[in-house]
Amino acid sequence: MRPTPTRILFSVLAIVSGTIGAITSQPVFFLVAVMAAALLASNVAATRRPLIRALGRFRSQRVQVLVWGSPPPDLSDTILVLTSVNVIGAGTHLFFQTASGRSSHLKIAQLTDSTIAPDSVVIGSARYVQWNGAKLRTTPGAPAVVVSLVESPTGDRPKS
Repeated sequence: MRPTPTRILFSVLAIVSGTIGAITSQPVFFLVAVMAAALLASNVAATRRPLIRALGRFRSQRVQVLVWGSPPPDLSDTILVLTSVNVIGAGTHLFFQTASGRSSHLKIAQLTDSTIAPDSVVIGSARYVQWNGAKLRTTPGAPAVVVSLVESPTGDRPKS
């Protein structure tokens, strides 16, 4: 299942809540509309960050992911396809598809100290990292997350 982009969700929530608030004159719907609009604005502003743009270039490409210096748990193959990059507040959410077609979710909370290269993104530290909802233990000295492009089966480097 492909995740619905947060911009669409926040836009629909803001419009529907604002409309229901106008029809029913209930202030709670206006409050929900304002909150959804604020989250939408935060998401739009975050996509202008170089880190998010760099990760977005890897979308639909084969990548290798390391979390605290090791592959994510419960993976038979460490090569994944990045399907989506979303930002909600201080959290960055990466969605992947495995070779078997299973979807996986990586959440990086309050990331700092990132390094961007043409074929990789290294996030040096984060408050915490979750893989499919499970918080992962930190490894001292290891970067929080490394996402690297890998060569295609034909040996060609993917184009970004």
